[in-house]
Amino acid sequence: MRSFFLFFFILISLDFIFSQLFLLDILYKKELLTFKNDITYRVPDKEFKYSLKKNSKFETRYNYGSSYIDYTIHTNNLGFRDSTVRNLNKNKNYSILIGDSFVEGVALEYKDSLVGLLNQKLGPESFEKFEFLNAGVASYSPYLYKRKIETIINDNKWLKVNSVIILYDKSDIGDNLQYLNRPSSFPTIQKEYKNPKKEKLITDLKNFKFGSILTEQTMIGIVYRRILGDSVEKLLKNLKFRRDLSKQNSNSFFQIEKEKINAMYAIDQYDWLQKYFYEDLWETEGKRSIDFAFETFKELKFFLDKRNIKLYVLVYPWPFDLKDNIVRKKYLDYLNLKFSENNLNNLIIYDEFLKGDIDQNIFKYYLPKDVHFNREGNLILKNKIYKTLLKDSIINDKRK
Repeated sequence: MRSFFLFFFILISLDFIFSQLFLLDILYKKELLTFKNDITYRVPDKEFKYSLKKNSKFETRYNYGSSYIDYTIHTNNLGFRDSTVRNLNKNKNYSILIGDSFVEGVALEYKDSLVGLLNQKLGPESFEKFEFLNAGVASYSPYLYKRKIETIINDNKWLKVNSVIILYDKSDIGDNLQYLNRPSSFPTIQKEYKNPKKEKLITDLKNFKFGSILTEQTMIGIVYRRILGDSVEKLLKNLKFRRDLSKQNSNSFFQIEKEKINAMYAIDQYDWLQKYFYEDLWETEGKRSIDFAFETFKELKFFLDKRNIKLYVLVYPWPFDLKDNIVRKKYLDYLNLKFSENNLNNLIIYDEFLKGDIDQNIFKYYLPKDVHFNREGNLILKNKIYKTLLKDSIINDKRK
């Protein structure tokens, strides 16, 4: 027994040494690169907190649940996500879309993002004179939408904008609460990249968390955690969803459709942001945040009206409110009231997502087990936006 413990100690010690020297860097090479890129290319901004670095190209990662998707971002001279690194044509007219991760297009290449699809819809003749721009960045919210649009237009007199489209997201309700005091500026100190694995090791050593060190800083521990820990956690969640669905639908535990399981995962994702739509938080924090958002929309509309720029506010569903009729009605009724009170142009895009089987729609239009749209979901938004702008003569498309 003594020789076994000695062998195990030597094995773990050698594992730890080689892991710290090079093995962890090899294992986490892509993860560390995307983390470093986010520090380097998602830069602070005095006026609207943060943006994407101008004229840059980098790989980034969207982490959700226990999975991730890597995607590439190119930016133009305004720091907007674009099809390639370039300077914008000063002779064109533009429509700016702004929002959070839905507009940035997390987990999607540019061609499958909403703005990418809108620009593909334009014919060659129209594209020579007009283009859609992507001002969205993950975790933005209404107060930042207003400040960014006003700053971009004020600081770039050459920029010819005929319309601005805000995508008002469910997560904006939680995110926007931190700006209720209307900060007039934001810190501009650039974060310094530090290897998160090394930083975690130092913290764990200081706090004598040897279990964490073993499972996170050695190859043996990482394999053990991923095979037993993560796999068991995934299995337990899957079993829980199957049990719940089996009770709800009186189906066999083993015959639950994949679309229904996927919908459960999607609804479970970001459940901490969904709390503002339920119970007491809706009446206090939820409505308060919406009221504040519409104050900023109205102020932005006043700013844009003076420049003959049309403002639209677009609203779209998350999986949880597609499934919950009561919450959806309560939310949309309140938004319609605010749209009416503030005389704002709105695009409420729910109907297509509610046609037919909801679980199948979630499976078809959203990223797997997530709340963000895939290409198919973005196509629905693209069609509605394009038809509306065409009707309002924002777009001049002479094709039959």
